[in-house]
Amino acid sequence: MISPLSNQTAQVVDWWFIYKLPIKIGPHKNSTGFEFLYSDSLPENGLKLSPISMDHPESALGLTLEQIFSPDSGYGYIIWNDEIPPTPGNPKPKNKGSMGHTKGILAFSKKSNSGFYLLHSTPRFPIPGATVLPDYERKFGQTYLCVSLKDYDTANQIAGILHSQHEAQVYASHLPETDPDENLSKFAKSETIDKPIQPVHFQFNTHNGIEFNLIAKNRRWSKAPKGSKVGRDFWKDLVGPTLKCDIDVESWRRGIVFGDLDSEVQDITEDIVDVDLSKIGLTGFSWAFEKDHAKWGITPSIEPGYIIVSDINRQLSQANRGGGGLAFRDPDLWNFLDQIQIVEKNIESNPHKDLS
Repeated sequence: MISPLSNQTAQVVDWWFIYKLPIKIGPHKNSTGFEFLYSDSLPENGLKLSPISMDHPESALGLTLEQIFSPDSGYGYIIWNDEIPPTPGNPKPKNKGSMGHTKGILAFSKKSNSGFYLLHSTPRFPIPGATVLPDYERKFGQTYLCVSLKDYDTANQIAGILHSQHEAQVYASHLPETDPDENLSKFAKSETIDKPIQPVHFQFNTHNGIEFNLIAKNRRWSKAPKGSKVGRDFWKDLVGPTLKCDIDVESWRRGIVFGDLDSEVQDITEDIVDVDLSKIGLTGFSWAFEKDHAKWGITPSIEPGYIIVSDINRQLSQANRGGGGLAFRDPDLWNFLDQIQIVEKNIESNPHKDLS
């Protein structure tokens, strides 16, 4: 069975969440950029600072990736990123700006009828075969969410969405058990398929039955109509209406960003301007949004208590690219994220530029 593995102990877990800290924060401004907060599906593992760092092979990330990169593991995988990592064989990779703004790994096993989906925000990661974060990705805050899949068919369905909606830029794959007519094979090979216009909301379960919501949009749905410079925002025009809730969002916000009200003026999407870890016992660990490349959001209230981890920002330019996010409920993790966020609390109806 292939699954997310827990930090340090390599236990099989239904999901884990990592929030990598930016470089040069903390009481003495000396964080390395490899420190991270960790939480998983086990009840005793609420969000806390990991005793080991992202460059350690026994981090949850390292242990989980070791499964697919081990020689003769027999597991299949597909890796994509809108910024392909440089390698000795391809030191200056070319990226396609028309492809999705999306990063992740889909792993699967037909033999054990299992899989996982790792959604993250880190450019140029991973280098195929490497299980730790590279030194050149220390600078910004980043998020990682790894979710177990109940069966091989779920992995195949998600592959179809990543192919048609996200239009992910695949740069590495291993397909030991995959049939040519399956979505997994078509996605890995970037085969030409019919392109949808409408976005997708796909509910699926983890190995132990926890419900997750994959919400995804394609660029045809979100791009600005003729005569307009403003398209649709993934967060306020899709996630909020789909989940029927307001959302507080942390994302990369350089340049012009979307306003905070959806087209029906029913749901509000507010931006998180700072993250402060003092309320969870880490005094002096705080940073502004300019130091954060993470993409996550929560509902302002414990009801409905959604957590959303994504690969799409709130910039106007993101309307020209596909991408998506995973929404789920976990009261303990929601409570920790609610404590550490500092929300803008300034409703801006129109596109604007955020200032620190």
